[in-house]
Amino acid sequence: MSKSRASKGFLLTPVETENFSSDRRQKWLEDASKNFVQPSSTNKAYYRAILEALWPVGHGVPGPAVSQDDLRIAIDRFRGAGRSPYIDVFRRVRELQGDEGFTSIIKEGVKYQLTSLEVASKREPRAKPTKATWNKVRQDNGFRCTHCGAKEPDVKLSPDHRVPRSRGGTNDDENWQPLCEQCNNIKSSACQGCNLKCLVCSWAYPEVYKPIIVNDSNKIQIQRAANQQSIHQSDLVNQILAEHFNKNR
Repeated sequence: MSKSRASKGFLLTPVETENFSSDRRQKWLEDASKNFVQPSSTNKAYYRAILEALWPVGHGVPGPAVSQDDLRIAIDRFRGAGRSPYIDVFRRVRELQGDEGFTSIIKEGVKYQLTSLEVASKREPRAKPTKATWNKVRQDNGFRCTHCGAKEPDVKLSPDHRVPRSRGGTNDDENWQPLCEQCNNIKSSACQGCNLKCLVCSWAYPEVYKPIIVNDSNKIQIQRAANQQSIHQSDLVNQILAEHFNKNR
């Protein structure tokens, strides 16, 4: 099967063939559902609903590009009528991609695609801090999001691994921080594919390494100087900082 790229980076979707029969689809879904490491039976059901939507009946693999709203509808269909729309679709897909090993689920904008039936190694089940630890973490941070400062009850705080488990982060008490839902989602996106040092990251330790803000005038000058030297703006800034600190040693 050809793997030429369609627009937006998705793989072209094949029509149903004998190699992707309904029986094969059903068996793959059953096997995938039996091997979830997530302990929550509810989340397992949500994962199944998402996978069924990503590989609908009548399609082969790669599957179609499925919007986040379509995945939400699939979960809401399982949850039943009379409930507010499900809001944690992004988190559930991220868990499928990470904890459950479905790295073949790719994202472009607000759409997702299942590109193959391969499943990578799974991680240990996602842990949560104990109630006592979580209360202390929240209290130590003034019941505020460590990144944006929004405070309960204006926002709902959730426990976040400062150093992600995918980067060697532990479930130790000191690796937990409270983040609001918006900051938690942004941090998750920022961490994907990042190979910078977590220990000096403004997302992992925002109370120490606060985001560096460059005013607009300096941004313009940096851009001009970088263009003149045909180098990346970040390289120029780091070069200037290195020269500055070397002079002041």
